[in-house]
Amino acid sequence: MSVDNKIILTPSVRNAPGNVSQETKDRLADIFDGFVTNEAFALAVSQRLEVTEMSITPKVEEPRKVEAKVVIEVDVTSDMINGNGTLHGGCTAYLVDFCTSIAISLHSGYLGNWRRHVSSTLSVTYHAPAALGSRIRIINTTVAMGARAMTARAEIYDATNKRLAATGTHVKMEPSGPKL
Repeated sequence: MSVDNKIILTPSVRNAPGNVSQETKDRLADIFDGFVTNEAFALAVSQRLEVTEMSITPKVEEPRKVEAKVVIEVDVTSDMINGNGTLHGGCTAYLVDFCTSIAISLHSGYLGNWRRHVSSTLSVTYHAPAALGSRIRIINTTVAMGARAMTARAEIYDATNKRLAATGTHVKMEPSGPKL
């Protein structure tokens, strides 16, 4: 696959601030670069995402466990809006899906278990519109990481207007093998 076919999230992931090792950042960037090609849904949106933080910290309520946190920012542009000039619900759902997947992959890699996941459930609650030109901040945190099912949440803030625009929960699972 040529460089032209790959997502341009790499520099943002490789250079993200936070306590994640450079080796982990590089591996995560390689996974997403190999996964998203120029035929991918919403590629133009994905290419504008800026990872501003990546961290692994102990969970407050379960200190023997860790959580991954990935903060991503992007400006709302014309290819992301609905007829009212605000962030489209479908684009919001895509951002929850894609961005929480990065957090889940980061957590899996931290545990030394890079693996493929497929979506099981995606739930989005819309709170307030984010208008064209607004800067949004998507805070993604892993919630529960089991042997087969993994859950992460996203909070999408309209950073320009200082308000919560949407929240989402994403459950992913390791796919079962082929039936013989």
